[in-house]
Parts: sequence; C-alpha cells; structure tokens
Amino acid sequence: MATGAECPVVARVRSVAARHPGRPALVTDAGRLTYRELWRQVLGWRDRCAALDLAPGALVAVLAGPGARWPAAFLGARAAGLVPLLVDVQQPVERTGALLAAARPAAVLRSEAGEAERTGEPAPRVLPPEAGYVVFTSGSTGAPKGIVGRAAGLLAFIDWEIAAVGAGPGTRVAVLTSPSFDVVFRDLLLPLCAGGEAHFAGRAVRAAPAAVLGWLAERRVEVVHAVPSLAARWLAADGSDGRVDSLRWTLFAGEPLHGRLVRRWRAAAPSTEVVNLYGPSETTLAKFHHRVPGDCGPGLLPVGRPLDGTVLSLVHPEATGPVGDGVRQIVITSPDGSLGYLPGTCGAEDAERLRYAPESGTTCFRTRDRGVLDDDGNLVVVGRLDSLVKRRGVFVDLARVEAAAAGLAGVTAACCVQLADGDVVLAVQGFGPAAAAALRRPLRTALGDGMPDRVTALPVLPLLPGGKADRRAVADLLDRKETDERRAS
Repeated sequence: MATGAECPVVARVRSVAARHPGRPALVTDAGRLTYRELWRQVLGWRDRCAALDLAPGALVAVLAGPGARWPAAFLGARAAGLVPLLVDVQQPVERTGALLAAARPAAVLRSEAGEAERTGEPAPRVLPPEAGYVVFTSGSTGAPKGIVGRAAGLLAFIDWEIAAVGAGPGTRVAVLTSPSFDVVFRDLLLPLCAGGEAHFAGRAVRAAPAAVLGWLAERRVEVVHAVPSLAARWLAADGSDGRVDSLRWTLFAGEPLHGRLVRRWRAAAPSTEVVNLYGPSETTLAKFHHRVPGDCGPGLLPVGRPLDGTVLSLVHPEATGPVGDGVRQIVITSPDGSLGYLPGTCGAEDAERLRYAPESGTTCFRTRDRGVLDDDGNLVVVGRLDSLVKRRGVFVDLARVEAAAAGLAGVTAACCVQLADGDVVLAVQGFGPAAAAALRRPLRTALGDGMPDRVTALPVLPLLPGGKADRRAVADLLDRKETDERRAS
C-alpha cells in the first residue's frame, strides 16, 4: 500500500521520540509510557493497518477506550496513510452507531484489544490526500456533522500553542476530553509535539466533577483545556477548597467565558494564566485568542485577535431581528482550516457555509455566531444567530439573558431556552426555587423587555459529552417539568 508523504504530526512525534526516548509521554493511573515505547506502539499499529491492504486515504474508525492506548492507534493509522475517526466507546451506544453509519469506515481499530479488521462496508469512504482526520460536531445545534480535517492544520495550531504557553520537555498537560471531540487533539498533541507528558484522567475522575481539582493538583498538571460549563461544575462540586498551585495555563474554549468564572477559577489556581480561545471545529481547534488580564470585570470576555494568517470578516447577519450596534455575523478565513464536511452528513446550507479552495489551500467558514469588535479591537462573540428567538412577535436574545445571569452572584451556570409553548425560560444552577425566582429583579434591571418569562432552578445543567451545556436536553427537561406541574395542579 502506498502511504504518500509522511503525516506532519507523525513526523513531529517521531522527531520528539528520537530526541527524548526515555522521557514519559503518556501517564495514566496504571503507569507511564515513554516516548520510545509509544513510538514502538505506533509502528505496530502502522504495520497492522498496512496488512489490511486498504486504499490510501481510506477512513478507519479508532475505538478509543478509557486508557491511553488509542493515541498510538491514531498515529499508526496516520503513519499508514489512512484517515482516522476517533470514537469514544464510553459515549452512548446510539451515538456510536450513528457516527459509524455516517462515516462508513473501511476498517475498525480496537485500541484496547490491539486489533484491526476490515468492516466489510460495501462503499467505504476514501478521502483526499490532504485529509488527516475526521471528527463529528457535538450536535449541540442539530445532527452531528462530519468534518474532514487536515493534520497540517492541527500542527499549525499546536505550534502556536507551544510557543504561547512555553511548553517543552516535561510539561504536564491534562487529558480530560472525550476522544470523540476535536478538543482532545489540544490535550494530546500539545505535550507530544513538545516532549511533554500527557496525563490521562481515569474514568472515575472524568465521571466525578468533585474529583477533578484534586486530580489536577495530585498530578501537578501545568496546562489544562476546559469548557466553561465544565469548569464551573468542577468548582461547584469541589468541597475541599483545595488549590492547584502547579497550574500555569488554563485555556477555555467552546462557550462564552465570563469574568466571574475566571475570578473563581483563579482563586482555585492562583498561579494560572487564563486564555480565552475561539474557533469552530470547521476552522481547526481555535483561530482566536485572548489572554485574560488579572483585573478583568465579571461580564462577558472577548475572544481576542486572530492567529497569524487568519482573517476575520464581520458581515450583515443572515438572520432577521435586532442584533445591536456593530454586531455582525462572524466569517473566518484561514489557511489551516478543514477540507469541508463529510459528504452526506450535512445539508446543502451547511455545505455552502463552509468552502475550501484547493488552489489556495484556504477555508472560508460563515459561522452561526454574532460578534462585535470592542474598543481595543478584540472580537467579542455575543451569541449565535439562532439565539435570537421571537416571543409573541418580539425578538429576545437568549445569549444576552445568559450573559446577564452569569454576572449575578451565586450563579454557577445558566442556560436560556425557548420552550414548545413559546415561553423563554432561564435555567440556573446553584439555587433553590425561591432564590432562583429572586433573580428576576436584578435581571429585569439588566434586560428590560428582554426578560425571560420564568427563572427556574435545576440541580445540575445537562452537559454534552464534550462539556458544553446541552440546550436540547435543558429544553426537554423544562417542557416535561412544566407539563408535570400543570397536571399536578
């Protein structure tokens, strides 16, 4: 089987392994794997993949278990000229089945068992030579869409992050993300491309928010990537008032970041620098960054400025309704974006919004996000186009409601949704029913006519596997709650 040019990520890891063969590369509860041992495993997977005699560029599914065996399978597939899709075996069976059906892999690599076999798929996917991996979106705004990414794009971001945080041999980075989501590449490749240590949280830690801060401190983790909702849950669940003094860098992404959360996070990790990242999966990992100052206010924080080579355009929104002065739809053009969506996994409208130009190697993506530049020229993402909803003929901005709630004392998480009957309801975490209702007064001061119809308390906001708030689950939960209350009355 012809493998073509060497994958740039594989080439980087090979180079690091040659320079630091005896250093720890992957660290789990069960022990450590050195770079020499990791590279041997990569070569083993390369040979298993080659023995399958698949076409160059064939898509293969890597079933990722709870340990740290899947990185070698992923890198081995790339070394063999194949295009891997990471599938977290701990996610719901229904999602796994749906992803595999949509992906049509030519083979399955079972990382825990060390096995590789053809699927028998009659029409397996074969992707272009530039393809380096496939990832599916979380489905937070609809059905999950397959994205064909480039390994060169991964490495471009990782090189920026290595320089930004000063990562090098021995730097300890937490791996807390589900392998099914592209954020895991930040967790994994930052250390592996710098000679650092990737510390994998075990299943017990990932399933217990109260254990995360203690685990970070015990492992003396220096860099962590987090979704704001998930970090808020870690803080709320931790009852030890412990500190993570080792943490030097915290990089948030995936959701709006508010200064109130940053202040609470810095109280738990007093030595950390905080960076707010922004960039949809379609543009590869992140394309904007903002280093949060120590004296930040409690409100919504900017996502900052684009990485080198990335161009921001703010265009007239595709949605109707009031969006605010200077607020426009965000368009991102990048030389390091994806190749587009996996055919058959998205609608024509989505495909039109994401364009790849082979002749220039650039990707242009018209996001569904609304943004504005602040006085310092930093991009502020103020919400999504679909967060503007009509309530009894008048537009309400769900993102603005959430931002106002996040600025109130005691609110650890907030999610605003429109229910089936058209009412707008704000769900808050960290309050009892009476305390939640008392938030209406300060919210009315901030929102005026944009007030939600009701404020309700939930013990815990449902989260997607990647850590973002699960809006559809929140809406379904509130619809059922209100139906039950009407029946009871």
